[in-house]
Amino acid sequence: MKHNKFYLLCFIYLYINKILLSMKNNNYDVIISGAGPSGAILGYLLANKGINTLILEKESFPRYKVCAGGIQWKALKILPFNIDSIIEKKISGIYFSRKLKDVFYKKYHDDLIYTVDRQKFDNFIVKNAIKSGCSINFKEKVLNFEIENSIVKVNTNENTYFSKILVGADGAESIVFKKLNSNIRLQKIIGYEIEEPITDFSLINDFNDNILLDFTGVKKGYLWIFPKREYLSIGDGGPVKDALNIKRYLVWFLKNFPDAFFKKNFNFEIKSKIKAHFIPVRGKNNFLNGYRVIVIGDAAGFGDGFTGEGLHNAFLSSNIAFESIVNALNKNDYYFIDYFNNINDKIIKNINLSLIISKIFFSSPSFYYKLIKNNDNLFNSCAKILRGEKTYSDVVNKLKLIKI
Repeated sequence: MKHNKFYLLCFIYLYINKILLSMKNNNYDVIISGAGPSGAILGYLLANKGINTLILEKESFPRYKVCAGGIQWKALKILPFNIDSIIEKKISGIYFSRKLKDVFYKKYHDDLIYTVDRQKFDNFIVKNAIKSGCSINFKEKVLNFEIENSIVKVNTNENTYFSKILVGADGAESIVFKKLNSNIRLQKIIGYEIEEPITDFSLINDFNDNILLDFTGVKKGYLWIFPKREYLSIGDGGPVKDALNIKRYLVWFLKNFPDAFFKKNFNFEIKSKIKAHFIPVRGKNNFLNGYRVIVIGDAAGFGDGFTGEGLHNAFLSSNIAFESIVNALNKNDYYFIDYFNNINDKIIKNINLSLIISKIFFSSPSFYYKLIKNNDNLFNSCAKILRGEKTYSDVVNKLKLIKI
């Protein structure tokens, strides 16, 4: 009997130790849900600071990502590392068209945007995060979380983790956002896209450092062509309610491009499948931060309301979150008021203005199309916005459209 009790006590002791060891191994300063650009950049910054950080990512990397793959000049300035090795094209010129007609071309004196293959780009950032010391668990999806006094308990399909802080960087369908905004939905723009390999490289030469923007074929949206080294990203986007018409227009465009555009024949056979994606745009009163929890990037709806571009705000929100998290850990204050104030000042203000600019432009797209065509100063102002040398605030103030 004594031996049995002894073995039972040993078993209980070992079992409790195993649980405690597991809890210790599963404890982090910060857990990030999502290894996309915003999450991986934040993980890189935190790990470089010596902060014990875990990223939980539902997919394995490298993974395919539907995206035009355009990075603005202003976005490159806030990246914490150099990405020259994975830049596909440097863009300084823009072809404009209206349903493949009324074509004109404008070129800026400096780089406007840079194109990347999103699969390579996202994987590049993830590798840098891992090199910095950030832990990343792939194919592990955050299912739920609970805030319990001084800790956040995070449940995945594989395990349970504990952290001082949870960051939602899990995209347009963010689990973190949904739980903390149970009665609110992110506004979304829908986009369709193909990535078409090019066999006729004379076409690539035409798009060597140029993109195409086609208007009026999509209601309250536009179509784009972004070149890469060996393929073109061709897509369009607009309000979700017009999804069917947006897809139909892309199909029509693909059948008529590039013969109608360049007035010459090309060997351009569409082989890729059209894929859809959502671009989240922040609405009023959406959750940004709470006790021990914040959201960044697409999970926070930081897409531009006019262009649909989201990478710049994703990078910027990662940097702002990094500073706020460091302050929180140093001061033992986890309400993130500084994050809220900085995001409102540096990101949300411009998103709100982008929505206003979008309403103004798409109320009369043909009129503004002609203005850009005939006015180099207006084009240069638009180019400076793309680069980040000007903001929507500058344009609104100059035109005196509204009071800021």
